[in-house]
Amino acid sequence: MTARRDYDAIIVGASFAGLAVARRVRGDVLLVDRHEVGAVQTSACGTPLWVPRWLGVESSVLQVHDRLDLRTPGRTISYDLRAIPFCTFDYGAFARGLLAQSTATFLKTAVLGLEDGAVRTTAGRFTAPVIVDASGWRGVLVNGRGPALPERGGYSFGLEAPTPLGDDKLTFVVDRRVVSRGLGWVFPVGRGSLIGLGSYAGASRLGPALRLFLADLGAAPAGYHGTFFPSRLGRPTVGRLFAVGDAAGQCLPLTAEGIRPALYFGDRCGELIRRVLAGELALDSALADYRRLVLRHRQAYRVLLYAQWLAAHAPSRWFGTIAAAFGRWPLLAYWWPRYGTFGRLAHATGGGSAVIARTGA
Repeated sequence: MTARRDYDAIIVGASFAGLAVARRVRGDVLLVDRHEVGAVQTSACGTPLWVPRWLGVESSVLQVHDRLDLRTPGRTISYDLRAIPFCTFDYGAFARGLLAQSTATFLKTAVLGLEDGAVRTTAGRFTAPVIVDASGWRGVLVNGRGPALPERGGYSFGLEAPTPLGDDKLTFVVDRRVVSRGLGWVFPVGRGSLIGLGSYAGASRLGPALRLFLADLGAAPAGYHGTFFPSRLGRPTVGRLFAVGDAAGQCLPLTAEGIRPALYFGDRCGELIRRVLAGELALDSALADYRRLVLRHRQAYRVLLYAQWLAAHAPSRWFGTIAAAFGRWPLLAYWWPRYGTFGRLAHATGGGSAVIARTGA
């Protein structure tokens, strides 16, 4: 336990969002999480290849993919990803690589909430003028006394299993016989694959369906992990708190890609906080700037949420026809570069960066 109690900034949550903030901020920063950094993986850990390159953690990459297959009843649609290759990576190596770029003090402790402006944890109370909630879908600070309630909607649920099954491509499966109102996936990770199911309706009892899916693929699971994740953009700020990643609902609908938005918005939030601590920007101005940045992406999130609704509710034959059209030129050349470059850096110099936020879905 650390003897310090007062800091320049406190970041709650030490996964993608919190680490992205921490690597930008300089000063007396406290980074807290109930787990060691990189110890608990809850997703398939896939993202465009440029992301780990941008962040200086390319050594964490396990496999690069330039093709995606989408399986629907009666057909398989292939998407050419060579314009922007995707990759899967080792979560622990990725997370620890980001932590190594930060000067923050890490403390392993459970966060209990916010009390009179102080972050209350099992290791005591800590104060700072700048506080960031990057605690994941629960949003332990921004939700205050009203915890996140997935059963009321706005959340999806995913369950996944590591397996020894090898493959040379990413695969998504949209088939109501496999999972109702959701999708399945196979994400090869070098030696083996992560195979899972996701429910857009937030149904968390996916074990029986996943076991059938694994049996159909001839894959033997080596354990399971799962979590809820938001499917609607939430509040980027609450009072004088910043919210980043799943705590702000920044996971992309349809694809359930939460890593890249967490890293992108975390990077931008961290840069604003860096300027606050350097005396270049008032905290209220930073909160307003961050809020405007996030809300500029509302239309893209709406488009993806509509596509998610189609995947969950449209007749399979209709959805397959639409998906096939988006896999061919000129539609593929329009949407994949836009989606794949969401948050992409145009260039980075020193402690700052210029960001292109291409929000076309």
